[in-house]
Amino acid sequence: MEKWITLKEASKLLNVGERAIQLQIQKGTTTLEYRYIPSRGRGGKKIEILLSSLPEEAVARFYHSVPASNAWDELKPFTGKQREGADRKAYILDLYHDRDRGMTVEAFAEWYNREYDDNITPAKIYQWQRKMKSGGPAALVDRRGRPNKGLSTIPGDAWDYFYSLYMRQQKPGVQLCYDYTKIKYPDIPSVYAFRRKVKTIDAYTLIYYREGEQAFRDSFPSEDRDKTDIQSNDIWFSDHHRMDVFTKNKDGSKVCRMWLTVFFDARSNKVISYLCRNADPNATAIKQTLRKGIEQCGVPKEVYFDNGKDYRSKAFQKDFPWSISRQIGINNIYATPYHGQAKTVERFFRTLEERFGKMFPTYAGKDAKNRPEQMRIPNEKILEIAPDEETFLKCLDHYMEDYNNTPSKGKDLDGKSPEKVYWQNLLNKKEVADKEALAILCGTFDKRTVHKNGITYNGREYWSEKLLPCFKQQVIINYVPENMDELNVFDEEMNPICKAAAKIRTPFRHTTEEDYKEAEKKKKAVRKIVRKMKPVQDVDTMSLIAEKQLREKAYQEISKETAATEQIALPLSTPPKESKPFLTKVARKEPSIFDDLSETYKKERKLIGG
Repeated sequence: MEKWITLKEASKLLNVGERAIQLQIQKGTTTLEYRYIPSRGRGGKKIEILLSSLPEEAVARFYHSVPASNAWDELKPFTGKQREGADRKAYILDLYHDRDRGMTVEAFAEWYNREYDDNITPAKIYQWQRKMKSGGPAALVDRRGRPNKGLSTIPGDAWDYFYSLYMRQQKPGVQLCYDYTKIKYPDIPSVYAFRRKVKTIDAYTLIYYREGEQAFRDSFPSEDRDKTDIQSNDIWFSDHHRMDVFTKNKDGSKVCRMWLTVFFDARSNKVISYLCRNADPNATAIKQTLRKGIEQCGVPKEVYFDNGKDYRSKAFQKDFPWSISRQIGINNIYATPYHGQAKTVERFFRTLEERFGKMFPTYAGKDAKNRPEQMRIPNEKILEIAPDEETFLKCLDHYMEDYNNTPSKGKDLDGKSPEKVYWQNLLNKKEVADKEALAILCGTFDKRTVHKNGITYNGREYWSEKLLPCFKQQVIINYVPENMDELNVFDEEMNPICKAAAKIRTPFRHTTEEDYKEAEKKKKAVRKIVRKMKPVQDVDTMSLIAEKQLREKAYQEISKETAATEQIALPLSTPPKESKPFLTKVARKEPSIFDDLSETYKKERKLIGG
């Protein structure tokens, strides 16, 4: 495919001025192939040069990044009139070199004056040749009258101070920064010198320091990616988007902007699945949408995720044993942070708002700055005209269906609809046979401790008789968001235990016979567990007391021996008598398993007169 480059790129590769190339094109003397294309600039068009028409050396610079001379960058500090004069002289020298080698300077001057109605002399040509050879294009600048005209006379320290003020995201103007610089450095040139030098600052540098990281990333050249080498279900994109339309909430009491979560096929641009709800986006919404997409279209090979924390939750990480990515075998790719161009689905969101969102009277734009004037009203007024949630979702369903079935002008779609392209390029469809297992994987996992009434989660109690052996143990629970009446319960090694159902609270004054039977049934189950764990040997209280006395006596003997041993380890300045009470005190602090039984025995002796 032919490669066309801009006039600026061609001038750098050829090491000549842009004006010189323009003059050659105007006079029809250029050997370069060129064309005019529409442009917003002056004249409504601009020139492009065919790369292959450049000399081989210039083409090599383009493809192999051979650094070209930056001599023409030295003209930036000069005025436009000075640069134009230097371009004219360089152009004349180029013409002279391009003419037949047998033509003398005198003959060339005569030809040029006749052809271009000018008045140059051979002496001027010789002079310009010497200057060009010794100093480059900057030496051709006419500086008569003011030798330093056009050159920056701004002191280095003053410019550094001005630069530090100007290159900030608050975007202060040149005049304001100049005024502060003038206070610190009184002997500086006029503000116009600073304005000229500001124009020499690289455009990417200006964007980075004055507009921020995101604007800087968005200014990168976008990649033209060919999608014909992938198949449907090879890559799905996913992201969240806050709708630009105000709607009513379910009870109609206030306005809201709903959140949309989408999975989008990279090959066909088909919307695989989506979820729109009046709640902040989270990992649960992603899993619900992914589950819906897998049930309808199969399992993707890779998913291209946003960089948000909900997409980085353990539910999508390969190191979590029960993550859907690990169990089903989906590879995760994460987009570059704060770089919307990295995700194709961003273009879909713009199309969505343009063709769907703007059809509602409550369309509010992406932010307050872009909000239509008629929508700059209190929420109470918006509530009167806002569509209800159900109506909005029905309209969204219709739009998504129309989008998937409408012929598209997108790249690599050949004018076909996303739906048609999807099925034409779906070679293999990987499905999940066990839908219940898929629901569990796409559900929410959490840890809870089993108490006497079962498991408490989100203010509700869940019960199953199989939880009784797990009393006071930690378990892992799992639930599907659309069914909060049941929990899947696993042990800490993810072995299934049971399904625990939500307990229905019994009315205080209307307890039925069935309620009593159910309660008694639970009590019997608990007693059954206790009977299984009955101790093998029976030990009476008197035996425990006697055993306690023997142990205390033995402990006192051990304490004495220990005290003697520890005294040797004490510093020599410490008297042994001071260590004895200390050791005795420590020994008496030693807890005994018979303390409670001893107190109970004493009380019983008092009661029977012992």
